[in-house]
Amino acid sequence: MNEMTAMFYKTIENIMAGDERTVVLLGASGVGVYVDLSRKFPGRFIDAGIMEQSIIGIASGMSIAGMIPIVYGHSTFMIERAYEQLKIDFGYQQLGGDFVVYGGSTEIGTLGATHCCPAALSVLSMIPGMEIVVPGRPDEFSALFSETYDNGNPTVYRISFFSNSCAQSVAFGKANVVKKGSKATVLAVGPMLELAMRALQDEDVTILYYTSVAPFDEDTLRSNYTNGRLLLMEPAYQGGILHQVMKALHGERVKMDFVGYPLEFITNHGYVIANAPMYGMTVEAVREKYKKLIQ
Repeated sequence: MNEMTAMFYKTIENIMAGDERTVVLLGASGVGVYVDLSRKFPGRFIDAGIMEQSIIGIASGMSIAGMIPIVYGHSTFMIERAYEQLKIDFGYQQLGGDFVVYGGSTEIGTLGATHCCPAALSVLSMIPGMEIVVPGRPDEFSALFSETYDNGNPTVYRISFFSNSCAQSVAFGKANVVKKGSKATVLAVGPMLELAMRALQDEDVTILYYTSVAPFDEDTLRSNYTNGRLLLMEPAYQGGILHQVMKALHGERVKMDFVGYPLEFITNHGYVIANAPMYGMTVEAVREKYKKLIQ
């Protein structure tokens, strides 16, 4: 079990102990903890199996009944397979619920394209009212989930196997100004902050860190937009949050480049780090893009 997943279980255990409205539904993802937590919270910690679309429907009924459903499962199955249920059962009905998805874009790519979900930020952004949270560290997940789990809105939390080494004090809906510079602005989403800092921490550049992409903190981007140049770094398909960015910069002159996955099926069935060079997700590739951007 990786650190972010371990923090998920620790966080929900604490919340369930203090809030009897909460109930957890797993999509065959409770190995190792299911028995203990199902005994501790009988009837409130349920592994419903590989039936993601039905799980979302069940969760919506629980929400209507006054409960707070917390759904946990693999990103591609919870988001893309059950997209219509997320859209209609929660988005259209404006119901509160929490959806914690693991596997990132290609973190389980060894199982093939069916287990990759680089479209997550793009497709979730098309559901009106859907909140999207992308923590970059286990402590950030715990803080953001504890702040928002009962806010009455549908919220997806995308957790990762990877963690930033640069600790930040984060708040829901607010971006962090990690460093200030004069040549360009870098917008790093979630775990992309690690790559941004390794590549550009010694450059004369502003680095903004976003753990919430919906709602999107337009004010921080506008007030820290530098020299008409922007490098958008997303742990997903390139430009997944481009609409939010351009809305914030409406009327501004923008020269932009992207770090993220190209719009293609992920067919290189290997590990993220091994495949990073072919997708331009290395320190050297980011530095090269930055140098061309500021020319």
